[in-house]
Amino acid sequence: MKFITTVLLVFTSLSFSFQDNAKVLGDWNGKITTPQGDFELVIHLTEKDKALIATMDSPAQNAYGLVMDTVSYKEGVLKMKMEAIGGTYEGTFKEGKIIGKWNQAGMSFDLNLEKVKKK
Repeated sequence: MKFITTVLLVFTSLSFSFQDNAKVLGDWNGKITTPQGDFELVIHLTEKDKALIATMDSPAQNAYGLVMDTVSYKEGVLKMKMEAIGGTYEGTFKEGKIIGKWNQAGMSFDLNLEKVKKK
């Protein structure tokens, strides 16, 4: 009986984590302010085989489709890491937005994301 209860708890928790992912799927827009100026960033969050995948665009830098190496969304917190540029993001989902920080090269920048509305 204990085994069945454990299995059910595991499946229930997995189900909730997949449902949580649905909150953050889609395209998200934000802006960071750096000493070099303001930069718009677009984060594209998709799902493949129940795992989150993210790419980032920086239109002002003509950089598109930059792949995040790791992406997780647990208990309302989105974390992403891009090894190639040494960048990380951590933000909290709150009232339909993701409020967080982009960290790169020893600096930290506010990066609050809003979901891009479909046209």
